[in-house]
Amino acid sequence: MDQNITQIIQTQNGEPLQYFKRKGVDYLQSANGVKFQINNGILSCIDNVSITGNNKNYQIMYDRFAGFYDTATKFYAFMKNGNEKKRVMQYLSLLDIKNGDRVIEISIGTGRNMKYLNPSADFYGIDISIEMLKKCKKKMKRLKREITLIQAEAEFLPIKDESFDVVFSAGGFNFFNYPGKAVNEMLRIAKTGTKILITDETEKLRSKFSKNEFYSYNQVKKPADYLPEYCQNVEYKEICNGDLYVLTFNKP
Repeated sequence: MDQNITQIIQTQNGEPLQYFKRKGVDYLQSANGVKFQINNGILSCIDNVSITGNNKNYQIMYDRFAGFYDTATKFYAFMKNGNEKKRVMQYLSLLDIKNGDRVIEISIGTGRNMKYLNPSADFYGIDISIEMLKKCKKKMKRLKREITLIQAEAEFLPIKDESFDVVFSAGGFNFFNYPGKAVNEMLRIAKTGTKILITDETEKLRSKFSKNEFYSYNQVKKPADYLPEYCQNVEYKEICNGDLYVLTFNKP
């Protein structure tokens, strides 16, 4: 992992971090002793003991499901839209990623979106599941794509203010413990004027799985209702035959 990561990573309290490597172990540490370990190139900024609610449930689920995730999603995309690219480009085409842009995907999972995005950008990925991040790392190696992967909760991003040119979340938003707080974090780490994109399952699709225990924990709320009033250019539409919604807005 590039030691320059300290330029954008901070503790939850906003403390800067320094890079250390001792006895073969890489980590970041603040002056007050807060330590984030780097394991196999993945920075862990999470305390598994403190994770609760939906975040804990989905961390467990995706850790178990990571090995089958890509196969399952590709099959589903084929059945619904003909292939994966046709499905994901219905929302990825709304992003404008220029060469050299610093881009972050919240809930990156196995990194299924990366191969369809501008390879000349600087990519970062956040996810709560370490097993999904491990799969993502292997996939990026096969694709020969550079990416910085961080295990963290969307509601507590260990990122300095106004660090990113592009911020998006494709899946996972419906199941965060506090979606409103996650939106505020996305806005905080985005540069002024940045377009932010959130996409996830519509209530139409979720209602088909209403008896599933993982879906029963979530409060039903319109995605745009989580946005602060100061957001600009707010647009909402449904795609993929009504399976997914896309919410876009700008940080003023």
